[in-house]
Parts: sequence; C-alpha cells; structure tokens
Amino acid sequence: MKARAKSSKTPYPIWVYGEYITNPPIRPKDGAVRPEGHYIDKGGYPGANVYEADMTTFCTQTAAVDRYGKEIYTQDVILYETQEEIGYFIVENEETAVDVVWGEVMPLNGLQAEDIKVIGNLIDCPDFIEGMGFYRDNEIEIPYIPLLNVQMSAYPYLKLECTKCKHTVLACQYKAKCKDCGGFLKTGFTTKVYREKEKAFA
Repeated sequence: MKARAKSSKTPYPIWVYGEYITNPPIRPKDGAVRPEGHYIDKGGYPGANVYEADMTTFCTQTAAVDRYGKEIYTQDVILYETQEEIGYFIVENEETAVDVVWGEVMPLNGLQAEDIKVIGNLIDCPDFIEGMGFYRDNEIEIPYIPLLNVQMSAYPYLKLECTKCKHTVLACQYKAKCKDCGGFLKTGFTTKVYREKEKAFA
C-alpha cells in the first residue's frame, strides 16, 4: 500500500512517502532486526530507507492526481479552481472528497485534474475546516488561498487579521484562530497579486 506518514523516531518529524509495511527488512548497516510495527519504506537499497511511522499522521495514496501531476493522499486539502468559482475539498478516503464549505460529498474522480490543486493537508493545518466554517457561518467571502504553507514557495506571505482584537500578523502558514484572544482570523496577502485574484471571484 502506497502511503505517507510523519517519522516517529527522528529528531524532527518529517513526511515520509513510500510503501507501508509492518514487517521491515533487517537494517543493512548493522544487520539489526527491527520489531514488527508500522513503517514506511521509501525504497532504494533494501532496508536502508525504512522509517517508523507516526500512525496519527498516516495517509494513504489515492489514484487521483492534481493539475501538476502531484499524487493525492487522504486528508489532503484541495483547491478547486475554475474561471467561474473556487472551492475547497478534503480527501476523505481513496474514493470520496468533501466540500469544506457546504459539506457536499462527491467521488474523488469527479474532480477534473485540471481544476484541482493540492494546497496542504489536515495534519499540518488541523483548523482549516473550522476556519472555513467561520467564513460560511458569518457570510464572509471565502478567501482564495493558493497554498496553506507558503514558506518554501514563491507565493506571498499570508496576512492574518483577527476579527475580534483586530491584531494583524504576517505568517507563512494558514491559521484559523488568533493565539492572543482566540478570535478567528481573516486571510489576506502581503502583495497585490493575489488580491486581484480574489477580486475575480468576488
């Protein structure tokens, strides 16, 4: 089974992609026998790239890909984008996706690859659904978010403004709530480029 999970025995957890196994091969460096458990094998030299998996972060690969050919996994957040509209879907399992805003469940293969893009996942951004629910429940325009973590990309940093205390911060990763007062954050950008994109969907 193709899967991904965060490593559980490294100094800093990292995402590991590969084959999910429970009986890992011996460690080639010293011939050590690993106990039965949950592992992700990245492949390559047998037994050399095997990581113990944190199963609270476990996601399975689906048969779908996005517009860039990126493989789609369960718990991925998908941006649905056409000339007329935008939306966000959560990959529920290998076959279905759920509209974050309206709750509509649809077949994952019903989303055309050219219209979708993986922008993050619920493991790294667990409050994304709650944040979008705030926009919906308060009839605030759903923001255009091209990526939930822009730190390692060419996208502009996110500008997050608290609807309660009005405090504004710049961030590289999406957050739903203000850490100071607990109020919900409105999402914008630090440059005009994506503000124009937002206007197109207004």
